[in-house]
Amino acid sequence: MFRMNKISTAMATAGLLSAALMAGSQLASAQSLSGPLVTGVTSGTAVTVPYYTVRAGWQTLMNITNTTGNSLAVKVRVRESYNSRDVLDFNVLLSPFDVWTASLSNNAGRPFLQTTDRSCTVPISVRNSGEFGNALAYTGQFADQGPQTNERMLEGYVELLVMGEIPGTPAGAPAFAKHVNGEPVDCVAAQNRFVRGVAIPAWVSGPITGVAGSGDPLARGDYGPITSPSPLKVNISYLNQALGLSAGGTATHIQGWGVGQNLVTAQQFPWFLEPALASHTGLWNNTALPLVESTINATAVINEWSNFPANGVQTDWVVTFPTKSFRADISNTNIQAGCNQWRNNTGGGVIAANCQLPLTPFQNAFLAPGKSNITVTYTLYDREEAVAVVTTDGVTVSPAPPPEVVISTLPYETNVLVIGNSTYGALTPAFSSAVAQVVDVKGQLKPESPYGWVNLGFTGAPVSTGLPATGFIFKARTFGDRLKSYGQMMNHGYVRPAP
Repeated sequence: MFRMNKISTAMATAGLLSAALMAGSQLASAQSLSGPLVTGVTSGTAVTVPYYTVRAGWQTLMNITNTTGNSLAVKVRVRESYNSRDVLDFNVLLSPFDVWTASLSNNAGRPFLQTTDRSCTVPISVRNSGEFGNALAYTGQFADQGPQTNERMLEGYVELLVMGEIPGTPAGAPAFAKHVNGEPVDCVAAQNRFVRGVAIPAWVSGPITGVAGSGDPLARGDYGPITSPSPLKVNISYLNQALGLSAGGTATHIQGWGVGQNLVTAQQFPWFLEPALASHTGLWNNTALPLVESTINATAVINEWSNFPANGVQTDWVVTFPTKSFRADISNTNIQAGCNQWRNNTGGGVIAANCQLPLTPFQNAFLAPGKSNITVTYTLYDREEAVAVVTTDGVTVSPAPPPEVVISTLPYETNVLVIGNSTYGALTPAFSSAVAQVVDVKGQLKPESPYGWVNLGFTGAPVSTGLPATGFIFKARTFGDRLKSYGQMMNHGYVRPAP
């Protein structure tokens, strides 16, 4: 059922951004893992880009800045939207104060990452010719219970993790990656430092070999443990040239993640599956996952809704759960699963009986037809004072306590919502998302309204923790003229669990 509520104070409308690349503020609340909660952190050691898309002419652009005088080895992992399986995994080697840029676009029905930046990547092919995403991690011997098509990887999110750090550019990979007159010294030599050690055989089964399950690449000795709590600054933007739409903001940063750990691994299977966001206290170790999750836990997400097709207004909600796969993707003998026998509370690549952290605070495992449902409650408001009609409980005169209704579930790792009133036209996603869910409030607001705000509550989650969530809204204004159209990106607000 739908139960609606009016609020006497109008939502303040966001200022218009220029039709060029927008600089919105997707600022995420984050916590230093060694200190108190910090709000609005915009640099860190673990970074989540809440959404990427290459659908319908959309491109996703990333700008990654090393804000320190140290050399950094950074893991970049592109994850699909259903179950967070990897579709692209590589390393970027950042010299002191270096910047790396890249874009994701659609090429022959697959995401394609390319860059004009000269910083070293491992493998070097990412820099030199670009790289296609692939479905290996969720098909064949690694299949989960979701669809096994290329379509699945056209949207999702991106994870960036500092693996290792060293002051300056000493010998080895940091020296090879150092720019001289705009060009790194030797990216091929740098790449070769990430091959597994000469004493480490190719992996077939059993424990993950090498120190701490790293594969013993030479690069592990080139970079030391992470020392800087917030070296990375990551900006993101979305561009659709055909529509004349663009918007941008800042990714979600966790400050202090992995500090004190050397998380460098061989860039070969299966060692390249680590580090992951769960690896704060070491490779293949998920002991600190609850602590990592506490930095972004929320009991509810708050933002505006506005869909008015006659006026060219579309708004998409993006809600991503970047640790969900470690809890819900349960397949003990599938090393590509987020929750498997190699990733456990012992770490180091040893095999345990199971992944040891299933489900809680999430509700359901990822099962056919490719969903892991999260129960949510929408408390919806319009912008003005008026009478709210509650269709199942009679008429309520506003102002009144906000009624709520359980509408649906969020089934994926990355979710897109279209909240609006079909009285004003068809409700379609601005990002053309294939995982979008429509929440139609037609007939529930009197008089009808095309806009308002919503409190999206995680009803099925423990009240004490909520769920680890991040995201934003994207608002498109299209006027049939790409020179006049524009986009906006605004961060979500969050209701945090009580301390």
